[in-house]
Formats: sequence, C-alpha cells, structure tokens
Amino acid sequence: MSQFKRLGMGLGALIGGESESSATAVKPAADSISTMEINTIRPNPYQPRTDFDAKDIESLSESLKKDGLLQPVVVRPAGAGFYQLVAGERRWRAAKLAGLARIPVVVRQVEDKKMLELALVENIQRRDLNPMEKARAFKQLMTLNSWTQDQAADSLGMGRPTVANFIRLLDLQLEVQDAVSRGTITMGHARALASVSQRAGQLQFLKQVVQDDLSVRALEKLVAPKSGGSGKSAKKAEPYLKEFEQKLMDKLGVRVQIQPDSIVISFASKEELTRVLRRLDVI
Repeated sequence: MSQFKRLGMGLGALIGGESESSATAVKPAADSISTMEINTIRPNPYQPRTDFDAKDIESLSESLKKDGLLQPVVVRPAGAGFYQLVAGERRWRAAKLAGLARIPVVVRQVEDKKMLELALVENIQRRDLNPMEKARAFKQLMTLNSWTQDQAADSLGMGRPTVANFIRLLDLQLEVQDAVSRGTITMGHARALASVSQRAGQLQFLKQVVQDDLSVRALEKLVAPKSGGSGKSAKKAEPYLKEFEQKLMDKLGVRVQIQPDSIVISFASKEELTRVLRRLDVI
C-alpha cells in the first residue's frame, strides 16, 4: 500500500461535499460555512492556473447576479484581516465581476504545500489546466515536497508515465511551450519536438507544423532522423538505454538522457542539484 495520501478526493473532504464545476453545486454542511467580505480575500499565490477564460468568467458572473454564489470558496487566514484563496478562484473572480459584496466561505488552516496541491487537484478535476500549466504545477509540487515523479504521481492518483510526459514539456524551447499553452500544437506534437535537441531544430519543425497543419504522426516521421544519434548504433542502444534512463529518472526525480558517450542529468535550480547529489551519495 502506498505511503502517500492520494489527493483526488481532497476538495470534497476539505469543504464537506463533492467538488463540482458548477457554482450551483450541492452545498457542504451548513455549520462549516460563513460569509465574508469579498474584498478581504486575495488570490492563491500557488494557483497553477494562469489563464482564466474571460468569457467563461463573465458567463458565470451573470448566473451569480441571479442566484448568488451557492458553493463556498475555501480560504485560509493571511493576517491583518485578510484571507487567501485555497480553492475556488474562478468563482471568486466571477463573484467580484458580478459585484457581490459578500460570499460564502469555508476557513481552513492550510500549509503552503497543501495550497498548491488542492489548487492543482481542483483544476485537474475540472480539466481546466493547459498542458504547460500542469507541467509547471507538477514540477512545483515535486520541488515543494522533494518528491520524485513516482511520489507525485501516487499522491495525485496518476500513472508515473503521465506525470513524466508533462514534466518533459519543461525542456522544450520557450516558443514551443507557448505554442502548447495557446493550443496551437497538441501535447503529442510537443512530445515529438522534445526529441529534437537543438533549439533551431525545434523552432523549424514548429513552424512547419503550423504552416502545413502536420499531424502528430507526420511530425514524428520528420523528426526521427533529427532526434539525436544516427545509424545502427543508435537503434541498437535504444531498447536498453530507455529502460536505464527511466530507472535513473525514477531514482533522481529529474530528466536523464543516456547518450552514446555520456549521461546528461538535467536540473532547474541549485536546490534540485543538491537533491540529485544527495541521492547519488555524493554529498
């Protein structure tokens, strides 16, 4: 049995009822709810979602003008009479737009790590995060908790390959990441481009995907000769090298590439490098 608590039902447990995408969802237990001036509430600093659809917020605000906010947001004390959102930022934004002075809230004492976890779970349950937002959130969650990809996947009730595929998007060039965020290309396209090591190559193929409306399969065929290594040696090495790469990534919690004459270990910060060195018993 896993030692990590899964977060898939975290929001329901937090507010005393099931998590719903609608603002008119079933209300939690009445004794856990109070009302609060909306101007005393601040956004969640760990909110993984960076792109809120303006039309969606406006549509919800029109509904709130008629019926009010029936599902409370979850907040935590932030000092000096203010509170920070833990979950429900979409509803809070819509309530502000609708001109509501007070909204129902549930106040909970929540640590910084849980702020990110709960916001991530809420957005995953509503399927609102784009692939890059998920990738950054998974990475931040791993950093906050010093988790490996396996541990993050287990805590979120996901498969490790799913988390790993999102984390690999962070190695893409920024222009490619932006195209993924905007939906210009799919995650399948992004995974194919990730096999191209040079920046110029990624951007060249990105331009071709957009101009020619290439399918993922067509792009995979194009990048295959450019993915690093060539000839018989690269093909022979692939089956067992991929297995060893995966084992190293599971142990170290970062991206690892085994090349014909080297092993490349990627890290994003001094803290992450320190964790890798400790897991290798170097320090």
